Amino acid sequence: MGNKISADALPTNQTSVEIRITNNGVPIIHTSYSAMNIEHAYEQIKSGEISEKVRNSAAWLLASQNTNSNDANEIVLSNGQKIGKGITHTDDEMNSIISGLMNVDKLSLISEINQSNVRVPFLNPEHVVYKFTNSDGSAKANIEQGYTLILDNSNNLVKLVRIQDASQKVGIDLANMDSKIKFTADSKLNDLATNFGQYVVGTNQKFSFNLSIDKETWKQAGNINLVLPPKSNLSFDSIKVLTNSDAVSMVTNPALSDAMVFNSSSPVVAANIILNPTQSDILLSVTVHVNLEGDNIGTSNPMHTSMQAVTVNKDGSSSIASTPNLVMAGANFAMTRENVTQFAQGGEFVLARTLENSYQVYGINGKWNKVDNLEELQNSDSLILKGGNRYVLGSEKSQKIPLDVSKFNFSEKNSRKINKSLIQILGLAQGEDYFLYRVDNNSPSNSDRIFKFSIFSRNYFSPNNSLMTNNSLNNPTKPLVGIVGQIPDYVAGANEYNNISLDSSKDNINKNKLSIFGGIGIVGVLVLLVSILIVKQRWL
Repeated sequence: MGNKISADALPTNQTSVEIRITNNGVPIIHTSYSAMNIEHAYEQIKSGEISEKVRNSAAWLLASQNTNSNDANEIVLSNGQKIGKGITHTDDEMNSIISGLMNVDKLSLISEINQSNVRVPFLNPEHVVYKFTNSDGSAKANIEQGYTLILDNSNNLVKLVRIQDASQKVGIDLANMDSKIKFTADSKLNDLATNFGQYVVGTNQKFSFNLSIDKETWKQAGNINLVLPPKSNLSFDSIKVLTNSDAVSMVTNPALSDAMVFNSSSPVVAANIILNPTQSDILLSVTVHVNLEGDNIGTSNPMHTSMQAVTVNKDGSSSIASTPNLVMAGANFAMTRENVTQFAQGGEFVLARTLENSYQVYGINGKWNKVDNLEELQNSDSLILKGGNRYVLGSEKSQKIPLDVSKFNFSEKNSRKINKSLIQILGLAQGEDYFLYRVDNNSPSNSDRIFKFSIFSRNYFSPNNSLMTNNSLNNPTKPLVGIVGQIPDYVAGANEYNNISLDSSKDNINKNKLSIFGGIGIVGVLVLLVSILIVKQRWL
């Protein structure tokens, strides 16, 4: 067991600090960070009491030259802010000033003003001999109280924090560094939450994020743009004000479409938010949906499913907030018979889920329709799932399951034949109450027509620190075994299949009865033959 860092018996001016570093929810693991107390420099710059010794130093002269400052007694940063003797600042201004100084010469001038450049490494909580974050993105250090720089391994500024409590936790999301603007998921997404701050959503639904804007933001930012990345798998629908409508006005991009967003090679501005002077915080609701224009839904190709809010600050700087990442999931099915020794064809199903005392069945209208009794199901209103097809919820029509021509033993004829026994469903929201309900003419009794399955997705790190995914595509509810290796696109641990046996239980029962009666008959015949032989022996 490694030694634990404890706040016990620490000097009164020190704090046990635990940092947790993530990037839009995903932990940053096995990465080194350090802390540098700059309390003295912070107070000197804020109060404008920078000493003559500092202003005559080589670090000050070099910073003055790098920033093209005309006055030797002041440094003019790229955003227009100044530091120097007699130039005072507020705490709100200090964050951007420290960031600006780091951009000039990293730590040189700050260290000169601070009269110290001591950096304390953060240590792995489980093994303190390791100077990097653990599998949760966490690390600990005992740090002197006061304003402190959190630095990465290259001494780049990660965050300026104030250490002041007996023990303190500092969460740092590299994709959301400014707390004045922040996205949070709407409460309706709670059931779809997975680990690492992600959400497993349906591709046939709209969902919302709340964008909170601090009441002070208007002073530094004239407006905020909602931006979609290039080749985005996310599309913008609408934006509305939930609180403080007088503080904002909004303009949405009239040219937006799913095709335009996905095919764009550069970021797309979906909406512009103009900020007005206000004394209250602002809360907006942003509604989006998954863009189905691309062919990368449910594949290993990268997907871009987050939107950014980017401030356009008056000093030329900007702050960014990102929505949580959205995850696509689904399930694969293979129809079999003869006790799962061969593939089968001809089964037809509807996609359904339980809803309290009734059901919802996915319809040809792309919506979930309530059904009280499955026996009275109207197939004409339901989407009928058949072998050989891939169904992406929200798409107008199904796709043929692609042929995997990469296999060394690829046979087009054999692949097409096996594909007719397969059904793929993509774009289902997370849940445990899904099932396929068999509706073809050869369907058995009602209890044998239901095939339950779950949709989920969770991330984890492998022993070699690779980011891995455990989901309903690689970990099916009722996995097919044995003949699964014959499926063209089967990949163990990546693309696996649920088994759907088309053998009815009634047929199996009849077969079992025949087997039992046949076995009894054979035993009876053998007993009779043995008896005859014994009798013959006695007469001889």
